Amino acid sequence: MPTWLAYSAVVFVWSTTALAINWSVAGMSFQAALAGRMTLGALLAALVYLALRRPFPRDGAACRAYLVAGLALVSSMLCTYWGARHISSGLLAVIYGLAPLLTALFAALLLGERPSRGQLIGLALGVIGLATIFRSRLSFGPDAHLGIGAALAGNAIQALGAVLSKKYGAATPPFATAVGALAVAAVVALAAWAVGDGQWPAQAGARHWGAVVYLAVVGSVLAMSLYYLLIQRLPTAHVALIMLITPMSSLWLGHVANAEPVSSTLLAGTALILGGLLVHQLPLWRRLRRQQ
Repeated sequence: MPTWLAYSAVVFVWSTTALAINWSVAGMSFQAALAGRMTLGALLAALVYLALRRPFPRDGAACRAYLVAGLALVSSMLCTYWGARHISSGLLAVIYGLAPLLTALFAALLLGERPSRGQLIGLALGVIGLATIFRSRLSFGPDAHLGIGAALAGNAIQALGAVLSKKYGAATPPFATAVGALAVAAVVALAAWAVGDGQWPAQAGARHWGAVVYLAVVGSVLAMSLYYLLIQRLPTAHVALIMLITPMSSLWLGHVANAEPVSSTLLAGTALILGGLLVHQLPLWRRLRRQQ
């Protein structure tokens, strides 16, 4: 696949993921929506891996990597899916735009990676942007503070999982880690559905089920595969640019496709977060320019 097409596809998928989550939890319990996505995604990822005929690592280090990544994934998604019931898809995507900042923070704490002054400034701008959004939470709905808190917790768990996966699973092939993580996440998500809900979502309509299938097939397996392709072909700075694009595109998409309001406060907070991301990524672009 041409690199430009893969890049455009990842931008599109990541821009639509929050909206698809919002649609899926609107017609069924968040446990059922997540269990459906994780189970179908794990099955499809396993089939793709089998088709590639690659050996699947089963040593202790690989299994530890699968467990760490899978538990982080499902814990993050449980928080995200629960929070998606109380906030708009655009706001959900904006909060997840903080992922690179939180990942850098956990990397500094757990891996000893020393952040630069620009990265610290970027993190500060992101926190200010989040605080700006949180101050106007009542304009998003009476329980918006719960949704914002849950989405932020999910984002933090995802960032922590990424750092722990790098620490404990560096020797395991990335796609094998993804398959193992999805398998672990599917088992836990099914258990959470059985304990917390256990009911077949009979009232769910075509749009709700379509969102679940889209998230499993496109949002998980396809996007994951294309993302790894971009990591192999492009400099990290170019791939990181996606995180600067998707929050705004998700806001626009939620406004157009789901009639979600976009307040001036939300735009101001989003601008601060994107500014923080831009400052945070500046060292990557400078490093890239020196290498050329």
